[in-house]
Amino acid sequence: MKWIAILPIALLSTCNNVAPACDYQSEETVKFQGHIESVRYMDKKVYPYHDDTRKCIVKIESRIDGEWYSSSAQYIFGPDMSEDSACGLAENRAKVKVMREIIPETLTSERNLQCNLTTAKKSCKVVYMNVNMPVLGEQKVKLTTCEE
Repeated sequence: MKWIAILPIALLSTCNNVAPACDYQSEETVKFQGHIESVRYMDKKVYPYHDDTRKCIVKIESRIDGEWYSSSAQYIFGPDMSEDSACGLAENRAKVKVMREIIPETLTSERNLQCNLTTAKKSCKVVYMNVNMPVLGEQKVKLTTCEE
């Protein structure tokens, strides 16, 4: 008799695996309307940071349209990365930082909605049934059935 109390839960969970018909993709890109003519290092230091990590801090000057602009950045790295690679990433961060301050940016965005309209969708219908359950008495049960 206990299986009758579980019946509504089993009946209600028969059609939960319907796949979405459409896929949404979004892609944004930033383009700078200028460039850095040259870069010179002002300072580069590497310090022990936390546990087995280290931190590279770089200070650079970038020439844009004949003028020099200062910038600095840092990069934290572990034992699997070389000091030169980490400081190169810190330098890139400093370059992007100065470019965002000085050079105008253009932001482009592309969004695509791809739908598969050739695959037949599952047809589902809802049926209500009166079920007599011990202890609970007569209950109205909702049953969802889907064709595959």
